[in-house]
Amino acid sequence: MNLFIIILSFILFNENYIDGLNSEGSNCVDVLGTVKTIPNCDLQNYVKSETDYKQLTNDLTNYCSTSDTSKQNTLICCMLSYELKKACGLSGEALPSKAVYKIDSTSAEICGKKNVKLTSEWILKKITNNGKNDFGVTADDLCTKVTSDTNTLRLARFFYKVAPRVRQDDLSKQNKG
Repeated sequence: MNLFIIILSFILFNENYIDGLNSEGSNCVDVLGTVKTIPNCDLQNYVKSETDYKQLTNDLTNYCSTSDTSKQNTLICCMLSYELKKACGLSGEALPSKAVYKIDSTSAEICGKKNVKLTSEWILKKITNNGKNDFGVTADDLCTKVTSDTNTLRLARFFYKVAPRVRQDDLSKQNKG
């Protein structure tokens, strides 16, 4: 009986490690569902045009919804979910600059930008509960991992465009509290 419990525990632990799902994991993939629960949160505040907004919501529906999110997309969806929860709490001058939502950058261009490593360290710490859960990626490799899929490249670019301002605000609130 003890052997059965040990094997079952190992399987459950290993499954969580492989999937990279933290306690929020299955909840964080439904980004639009998360945004809808936040009062006065409008994704149009983060993109430049109506076309950008439609493309963003379409991509979130296709790649970050509870019914269809693949394990491969879970990481970028959790990153976006956390980012947008924090961004929706910002107002006025604290809001990040609106992003153009398109694929005009390569993975190397996105990941080569200033502060990407700081942003990757910040978001990975947040979505892994200070490293207690594991997505199987380090902060050094995070940007490359989430920008490697051409289907979700726009989502990753959007994340890295909006995230620096959200990160600054999040860290400043932590330092005050």
